[in-house]
Amino acid sequence: MKFQPESLGDQFVVQRYDEEGVVISGRLQTESVVFGTDFTPRMWENAGSGPLTLAHCEWLYDQCPSSMEVLLIGTGPKQVFPAMDIRKFFVNKRCPVEYMDSQAACRTYNILIGEGRHVVAAILL
Repeated sequence: MKFQPESLGDQFVVQRYDEEGVVISGRLQTESVVFGTDFTPRMWENAGSGPLTLAHCEWLYDQCPSSMEVLLIGTGPKQVFPAMDIRKFFVNKRCPVEYMDSQAACRTYNILIGEGRHVVAAILL
């Protein structure tokens, strides 16, 4: 699915999400990726194999800047709610997180950055 925004200043925007991967500001990402309004897209280490684990989320949390207002986790082609230990981890860190399918996470990210919000998106591919 192609998304509308081509540019929002110097912020990273999602231009397309499909079976090939996700295009962020003109660059195709073919592996699970983390990006945000405050930092360059980077591979979400070891996140492409199997279900989301606490170790994935601990690494992810460590990547998030303190200015982050919300963390969007795209769980792949379908929305999958994480295990209780993962949900508790983010609650204990007071980290606002939303889980949705990856396409919805990409759309939501673009909407929120368009509103000037500080967002981090973690997209499982």
